Amino acid sequence: MSTTKITYIHKNMHKNYLKSIFLPAIISLFVGNLSAQGQGSMGVEVNGGLREYLGDMGSSLFFKTKPNYQGGGATFTYGISPSFDGVANISAGDVGFCRRLDSFVKEKDIVWQSFKANTGDLSFGVRYKFNNGVILSEDSKFAPYLYGAIGAYYVHSTIIWGPDPYVAATRYDNFGSKHVVQNTLQDVGAQFQGGLGFKFFLTDKIALNWSYVLTYTFNDRWDGANEADPNPDKPLVNKLYRSNDAWGYNNLGVAFAINEGMGGSSRGPKRMKDTDEDGVPDKYDRCKGTEAKYRKYVDSLGCPADTDGDGILDADDKCAEEKGTKELNGCPDSDGDGIENKLDVCPNVKGTPEFNGCPDTDGDGIADNVDACPNEKGSKELKGCPDTDGDGTADKNDKCPNAAGPVSNSGCPEIKDEVKAKIKGYAKGILFETNKAVIVASSNKNLDEIVKILNEYPGANIEIQGHTDNVGDAVANKTLSQNRAEAVKAYFISKGISDSKMKSIGYGSEMPIADNATAKGKETNRRVDFILTY
Repeated sequence: MSTTKITYIHKNMHKNYLKSIFLPAIISLFVGNLSAQGQGSMGVEVNGGLREYLGDMGSSLFFKTKPNYQGGGATFTYGISPSFDGVANISAGDVGFCRRLDSFVKEKDIVWQSFKANTGDLSFGVRYKFNNGVILSEDSKFAPYLYGAIGAYYVHSTIIWGPDPYVAATRYDNFGSKHVVQNTLQDVGAQFQGGLGFKFFLTDKIALNWSYVLTYTFNDRWDGANEADPNPDKPLVNKLYRSNDAWGYNNLGVAFAINEGMGGSSRGPKRMKDTDEDGVPDKYDRCKGTEAKYRKYVDSLGCPADTDGDGILDADDKCAEEKGTKELNGCPDSDGDGIENKLDVCPNVKGTPEFNGCPDTDGDGIADNVDACPNEKGSKELKGCPDTDGDGTADKNDKCPNAAGPVSNSGCPEIKDEVKAKIKGYAKGILFETNKAVIVASSNKNLDEIVKILNEYPGANIEIQGHTDNVGDAVANKTLSQNRAEAVKAYFISKGISDSKMKSIGYGSEMPIADNATAKGKETNRRVDFILTY
């Protein structure tokens, strides 16, 4: 395609126009009276109207080109003060424009460039109201305002080249397929809004609303204007040509009050004078000169409140609902340790700042609330519990607190195989009188050796087992073996071994370890065994 010439008049009026709209609006937003009550009122507005284009292709502002595109929207308002409303605004609609491309155009069917865009925006901002009691009465039926906001926009745009506005030319590709000469794009980005409007109150709850809002997008390509080149084959880029693209929204709607009359009707309620802005009208205010810091914290008579009655006014009281002390800015300290309850991990037990208000009774550097042994000095590794034998098992869990042993053995020393072998050897030398539970005196030496071993393992429990051969009555044999086991237990008790650590069981002939068919086997089966466990 040959280079084309775009015939339209460009002036700096676009940029100047934007400045003339936004600059006064921004300045005016920060001027006004904030002395009267206006907080808390809420309203909803719905509207419809015409959307207009302003960008590199030209301008259709104020209906100077056709066609006109429609839009609709809704607004939520929140009263910040008599001068300011917070605003959340959403709107959607179409925007379009076309321009003629003439002279030196070889493609006779491309004379116009057009675009149509589906647009939407979401914004948050403020309105400056002129019916603020300074410029106009708060009860004025006519209530003009200025508006400013920031937010996001969405655009889905179709750009068309062809013989007439919004009519696409056609081309055939190398395969003979027919195509229209057009391009589409979608954009999402940031935008700034500025505008003006007015309300006309029909009642205290309902008003007509007119506004004009200009949405200035931080994007320069969704209208299809690409620097100075309208060539449809050139990729669209977001590069500032003259100014970013924008649209205007000229709308009319209805506003509804949600929780409070918006004023403006002679039949509606009027705000009463409130000199100190504390929310209590002067007529009922007993403290008309309330200082600024106390105005949000007054009672029904307009005086600074002390809700909890602790002598500290609510504005100065960090715990206005609980009685407290001046030293803690009105917060309570139940345990009197100088740490306010809301910061005190142990609010009912006197403690120290080092432990966030908790005590350390045993002085081991671990606060009682996390100390598993708060009355005994211990280590952090064992959560404040002592480990007398230093084996890594806290005394309270150590079955042998005075003898080191592995954790796997409950803190007790392991009974080595050679020790078990010694006990087994000594047991062979324990003899009884025939068919009696009387220990032969020669056995005492072996029993004493076993006692020494038991004293080396104070945490161990011992099971004393009595066994017989199979000669005679089985019941009688079991009784005999039980009595012999108890005789050994009695001997150990006499030597200082605790009764609670021992258990005696007679098994009779039930557990032979040799062949009862031989004399030697029978001799072997007549025995006493010792089993040590933890």
